[in-house]
Amino acid sequence: MGVDRRSGTELDAAAHNGGRSRPTQALVEALGPLDARKADILGALSHQLRNPLTSVLGYLELLADGSLGPLTAEQERALHMVADGVARLCAYVDELDPGDPAGQD
Repeated sequence: MGVDRRSGTELDAAAHNGGRSRPTQALVEALGPLDARKADILGALSHQLRNPLTSVLGYLELLADGSLGPLTAEQERALHMVADGVARLCAYVDELDPGDPAGQD
């Protein structure tokens, strides 16, 4: 292990910054607004995708429960394939939004 050659003042400053050097601290502070902007964009994207997915899920449920009439076996298979795809898409959308508890594991 190497010897830390910083002066006592530099070590004190680093200790007060959580062990970060000044350039690192400046980078962390500069990236803060970008991280907040990224979260805003992902939240908005998640919201915009969730709205039409809600409609699709509602109509899939109406089809599946027979409210819109009986389905043939082939139509039921197709409906299940669509429902599986929509479920995967919903899971992806949930992962997009950092502010949504459903997207956090």
